[in-house]
Amino acid sequence: MPNSRINHNRAAASLCLFLSATLFLSVLAAHSQEAWPRTNCPRSMKQAELWYFGEKAGVDFRTGTAFAVTDQNVMNALKATSVICDSLGNLLFFTDGRRVWDRTFNLMPNATGLEGDLGSTQPCIIVPLPGDSSIFYIFTTDIIIFRDLVNYTTQGLTYTMIDLKLRNGLGDASPVYLNVPLLTPVCQKLTGVAHANGKDFWVITHEWNSDKFYSYRISNAGIASPVISAAGTLNGGDSKSANNAVGYLKASPDGRRLASVISHSKIVEVFDFDNVTGEITNPQTYTAAIQGVNPYGVEFSPDSRFLYATVLETGGVETPSRPSFLLQFDLAAGLSAPVIIDSLPGIRMAAIQLGPDGRIYLSRTKNHQSKKDSLEVIYNPTRPGRECNFNLLNNLPGSGFPLSGRKSVYSLPNLVQSYVHVPAFRWDSVCQGDVTRFRITNSANIDSVLWDFGDGTTSTSIQPLHRYAAPGSFKVRLTERFNGKSYTDSLLVTNYPLPVIALPDTVMLYTGSSVNLHAGGGYEHYLWSTGSGDSVVVASHSGNYSVHVIDSHCCANDDTTYVKVFEFFVPNAFSPNGDGLNDVFRVFAQYTNVAFRMVVYDRWGQEVFSSDDISKGWDGRVNGRECPPESYVWVVNISFLGQDIITTGDIVKKGTVTIIR
Repeated sequence: MPNSRINHNRAAASLCLFLSATLFLSVLAAHSQEAWPRTNCPRSMKQAELWYFGEKAGVDFRTGTAFAVTDQNVMNALKATSVICDSLGNLLFFTDGRRVWDRTFNLMPNATGLEGDLGSTQPCIIVPLPGDSSIFYIFTTDIIIFRDLVNYTTQGLTYTMIDLKLRNGLGDASPVYLNVPLLTPVCQKLTGVAHANGKDFWVITHEWNSDKFYSYRISNAGIASPVISAAGTLNGGDSKSANNAVGYLKASPDGRRLASVISHSKIVEVFDFDNVTGEITNPQTYTAAIQGVNPYGVEFSPDSRFLYATVLETGGVETPSRPSFLLQFDLAAGLSAPVIIDSLPGIRMAAIQLGPDGRIYLSRTKNHQSKKDSLEVIYNPTRPGRECNFNLLNNLPGSGFPLSGRKSVYSLPNLVQSYVHVPAFRWDSVCQGDVTRFRITNSANIDSVLWDFGDGTTSTSIQPLHRYAAPGSFKVRLTERFNGKSYTDSLLVTNYPLPVIALPDTVMLYTGSSVNLHAGGGYEHYLWSTGSGDSVVVASHSGNYSVHVIDSHCCANDDTTYVKVFEFFVPNAFSPNGDGLNDVFRVFAQYTNVAFRMVVYDRWGQEVFSSDDISKGWDGRVNGRECPPESYVWVVNISFLGQDIITTGDIVKKGTVTIIR
């Protein structure tokens, strides 16, 4: 099974049209000037902004400010859980690796026997199927159970498909794809990150008794055969080293690095990850030298520059006799000299997860029985050393995150890391002529700010408004000051030109003809005054035709053209009596840039008048003599010389005219 490609037939119907992996990721530039995609489009990357974990605990980030929620009263999870929302932040379902609850907090009836072990470090992770917002995979790992020194049992890495079309949109496990085996044996390590194409995903695990990582690409075709990378330290051993299966595996939010813990061997490793190929290379190793404690959790800062690791006394049900430690590695300098951010006696800091608010949260408990109802917080994880402000908010120490009486134990959600790839600041309204609004993602511990908008202007406002004089890309620099120190981030902000609509001001249309009005191709949305949503409409009547277009950046523009339908008028009688009224028989024209020929015949077929000038007509005479008052036959041929007239071809008109005297 691991070496086969797994394809699934998927219905075209979609419960949640707004969930799409394509909305949230592109390959990013260096930290100093990242090209974060920001447009006028509503922000729709909220798949990881609702957390459920631990003993009925929850955190809601969807308003932009994290707050504890207590609406979940069904799940008690010792270790990592997984939660997924749609792109607008509406809960879809969550799991502890064994059972799955729907958005109404009821169990999915066929998803109660998954193979994730509740004691596994990372027993589960939810990953959407690209291109189908109703299909999700739950990948699970279990614990290797040793029967003796070397023999063991395990289910390894498995997956279950959740189909949200089932149960009237509440979802359930597909009976065909329930606990499908992928790889055995594996460690308790499981992470996910977006592919470089912004559509697909990578799910990564580590084989037991091996130095091999397995990277599974998830695309609209299903789960591909794994990319296998032999890199770093062997994860394995006998029953005495069983805890080498323990410890977190995390991809960096930008998809370029991977961090892994081998707990029993006290090892933290960092690798390069190629999110195009899935290959893992260039291992760097750190071995913890602190006695009596072992590394467990790892997490990257939002800019992927720093790595944090928790080191704690594992095992046992008593209050730990040794403190837990929080380490920070500056990855630009490698893993050789971590900074000890803090140590907490009597507490086990275990799980560690970056939030969508740019802060890192850590679970805390004494042991399995004596638990804490709050989380530790790294408020500024992109700042070096103790300036990251661990549990320090506005110079107040001990500023953790209360859970309203709920407990985290060793648990936090295991997420696709790309969902928390958050910039230092966000912006919206970036179309030509807009006033752009800037907002700092993580506003913790800021005394003052200085914005440089990249066009020669600055601001000291926390949430400034700025209008760019012309479209273009601008390097915007944000400098934060706190306790006398400065921290700078810069990102590339693009002010987009409005979509171009090349409608003419006026279209002259000869009667019986029609014109195709083109609003331009490749835009996301069209709306004509006729009600049409196509890029082209057919006009055949006089009037104003207006169109509203929206491009892929959600920039909008409007244009209007006036269609004037006309025809040449030829009278059927005239009175050449010299009174100044209807004295001349001629073609009346609103448009005269034409090749023209008119011939008039008497009743015997003799030519009595001809003209090549549309402005000249017949005065009712032939060779100076008045013609008798009777009917005459005329023929008119008209060819348009310009390109501004829409017609079905040259015009030939015939008729009779009567002289009245």
